[in-house]
Amino acid sequence: MPINHSIPLLWETGYRTQCIHTVVSSPQIRPMMSRLLFLGFTLASLACGGGANVYQGMDPLSIYQIASEEYEAREYDNAIQALDRILLAYSDWEGALGARLLLGHAYYEKGDYLSAQSEYNRFLDRYASHEDAPIAALGVCRSLSALSPDLQRDQTYTNEAITICRNAVIDYAGTTQSVEAAGIANQMRMKLAEKEMRTGDFYFGRKLYDSAVLYYEFVISFYSDTEFAPWALMGLYQSNLAIGYDDLAEEAKERLLREYPESEAAAELGTDGPGS
Repeated sequence: MPINHSIPLLWETGYRTQCIHTVVSSPQIRPMMSRLLFLGFTLASLACGGGANVYQGMDPLSIYQIASEEYEAREYDNAIQALDRILLAYSDWEGALGARLLLGHAYYEKGDYLSAQSEYNRFLDRYASHEDAPIAALGVCRSLSALSPDLQRDQTYTNEAITICRNAVIDYAGTTQSVEAAGIANQMRMKLAEKEMRTGDFYFGRKLYDSAVLYYEFVISFYSDTEFAPWALMGLYQSNLAIGYDDLAEEAKERLLREYPESEAAAELGTDGPGS
């Protein structure tokens, strides 16, 4: 009768450490000397000039053990090479889904976030209902978050991260991964709010008040739950006052004091703002 082996894989990231158990089956217990075997096969292969044949003659479980050990040793290129071999030569092996997930982790830890995203999505395309699907979905969220650039550049990845994370929250509600996905979505929204706020401040500083108003209003409309909303109302108040729209300025002031009474912006406006 086949014996089930649970191979624990530590995925250490800036968020937290997760222990992922990928279950595979084998008719016999294999000794954990795979790293030494890997080195032996590698040296022999290189001596013969055949780097592509490192794993020739090895079964998928042995290669997977090598990959997991290389991953834990942070030798991500070696892990990726081994996992690629499994997915190319043994795609029907029952442990292939674990290999696909680990491949995503290896690319992520290596810093190749585009490849990591691709591997996680491949996992989800085939195993969206698998018990490890929330882990893959979170992997996509993390990868897109890592790809999100600084505020001066295009924020396509940032917006995509928000969409994917929100979907993960819905699709895998109740999981720890959904909680973290929600946190990433909020972080990305804060980033977009800051970008709009800085743009408004840029125009305000150049006395282009009409343009500044557009960006402040955007922050207020779409990011009212962020820390930038009260400052956007302050900017709206000051911009309208500078233009000469006293009624609109007063509306912005009243809304700031009413909706964000404990904010720093409200305190600043209440003490020394014009018209206070």
